[in-house]
Amino acid sequence: MMNRRDLMLNLISENAAPGTIPAGFFMHFDSAHHQGQAAVDKHLEFFRQTGMDFVKIQFELPLPPFPQIRKPEDWAHAPLYPDEFFEAPIRVAEGLVKAAKSEALVIMTLYSPFMWARHLDPQADIAGQMRENPEVV
Repeated sequence: MMNRRDLMLNLISENAAPGTIPAGFFMHFDSAHHQGQAAVDKHLEFFRQTGMDFVKIQFELPLPPFPQIRKPEDWAHAPLYPDEFFEAPIRVAEGLVKAAKSEALVIMTLYSPFMWARHLDPQADIAGQMRENPEVV
């Protein structure tokens, strides 16, 4: 019998109709489980207790405070984070792939530029600013 990972990869590679619809349930964990081995362990516990068909890695990286963005020109000051900023989530992803790759397909949340902008300033009227001056935004 195929394990969940091989079944998912087989369905993807052969473009076959599954016997069941793959399912997953997602939630954010307590901040004590956002980084390191604690995050790996909590993701694995959740995956195994729910019987999901794949491991979905939550992205739990808070952004440092950033001044409010009230006009398109404010985006010129948006920070560019160095590679080191992403080290903790990369280590969680590595740990989960190492621990679960023989059991299931492992996927990770990756934010689009729009979602990064929403996280920088949740109150910013990004759509309105894009209509006003899309080149600057």
